[in-house]
Amino acid sequence: MAKSLTPRDQLERIVDVLRRATRYMWLVVVVTVVGGGLSVLFALSRPQQFESETVLLYREMISQSVLQGREIAQSANVLSSRYKEMLLARSNLVEVIRKFKLLPDTVEDEGEVGASDELRLRVSFRDKGAGTFRIAYKGDTPEEAQKVTQFLADRLKADDNKIRREQAEVTKNFLIGEKTEASDELKKKERDLAIFLSKNPEFAEEGAGGGGASVRSKIKKDAAGGGGGGGDPKLSALERQRRRLTIRLENPDAPVPAAKEAPPEPGELRDARRDVDQAQRSLNEKLSQFTEKHPDVTEARRHLEEAQQRLRRIEAGLPAAESEVVAAGPVDKNALQNELNKVEREIASYKARKPGGDSTPAAPKSTVADDVVSLETQYATLNRAVEESHERVTSLEQRVFQADITASSEFADAAQLSVIDEAYVPAKPAGKPRKILAIAGTAAFAGLGLALALGLALIDDRIYRRGDLDRLGFAPVLIVVPADRKGRRRA
Repeated sequence: MAKSLTPRDQLERIVDVLRRATRYMWLVVVVTVVGGGLSVLFALSRPQQFESETVLLYREMISQSVLQGREIAQSANVLSSRYKEMLLARSNLVEVIRKFKLLPDTVEDEGEVGASDELRLRVSFRDKGAGTFRIAYKGDTPEEAQKVTQFLADRLKADDNKIRREQAEVTKNFLIGEKTEASDELKKKERDLAIFLSKNPEFAEEGAGGGGASVRSKIKKDAAGGGGGGGDPKLSALERQRRRLTIRLENPDAPVPAAKEAPPEPGELRDARRDVDQAQRSLNEKLSQFTEKHPDVTEARRHLEEAQQRLRRIEAGLPAAESEVVAAGPVDKNALQNELNKVEREIASYKARKPGGDSTPAAPKSTVADDVVSLETQYATLNRAVEESHERVTSLEQRVFQADITASSEFADAAQLSVIDEAYVPAKPAGKPRKILAIAGTAAFAGLGLALALGLALIDDRIYRRGDLDRLGFAPVLIVVPADRKGRRRA
């Protein structure tokens, strides 16, 4: 039966293990000395990096909500994500490598792409909230850290301003093109309406007194039985046509719009506009590759200004544009009278055939009534097209005005990034000092040596005390002879 261990026995066993571990102190010393040396070498060989940082603030000098007349919410997460992608873009990092000649060994081995990936690990961007952003860079020297950090901040500001300006300018140019197209479409619709009125002058009075909306309301009213035609749409149309002809005969000298073909655009003006477009595209391409102060950008901007000045001179020298819709002379009274007589005969023919008995005979077939209905439908369609085109032009004019204000505000840096904390020259390396690394490494190796000593003490199978014999169980221990400590001291 196994003998249970008392607390005293357990304590003695722990003391025994510690005593045995002291036999391996030489191993602890060796591991500590070797590990401390390696830690010092590692700390000395590790390259020091210096970190500099700058803080940027996004602010609106002129409120975009005031400029555009509506609330505009700029999400901080969107701004942060956009700025981070712009800052860490490979093209941006490659330019930094070329400008400051960074990571020459990596560039030689892996090229600029591999060097840009390594440089990206040294650059950090963090959103600090409230529209503030932190840019930091770890360089090999304090001066390199400060210069690269400052360059990254300036580059981000320039890229953000360029993108805002390009976006505002492209939006404005797009809306101007849409407005020009809508204006041309309106002129075409007005010309079609003028051609119709020149052929049918009796509709001119209705156009002056309500346009297509008036005609459509009359047609709906007569179709519902509210007109003078007794519910017959063709008879109602004939009576409306009689009223028009009568009013026109009473005022035959009233002007009637007539269409006039637009003069062709001069070739010199067309060439000047093409030159402006080409110069604008060239400037946009240069801005996408270089900064605002680059010589190529300056040259492209000068070409654009020269092309715009030439276009303005040509436009100023052209005669004033005449209206495409002019007033025609007096109408032919005899033709109007003949048309009126024909309509009155048709109306009399309709009214002569009154209903008899319990049934109403079908209305007589009349090409005159069909022609009048067709003319009213055509006139209403033309008027509706002119009204819709006019509304579209008006809406686009307002949007062009807002886009022009926005573009002007962007050119005036209405919203921009500004530096509120300049990049500084760091006074000491970033990260933990070398002394701390050496001390931490030596302590770790000392702990490793102690662990090895304890492990060897636990697996030591030599007999040191009575308990070792009891655990073997060979035979009962009868007597223990204590060590002669006094004699050992005498010796």
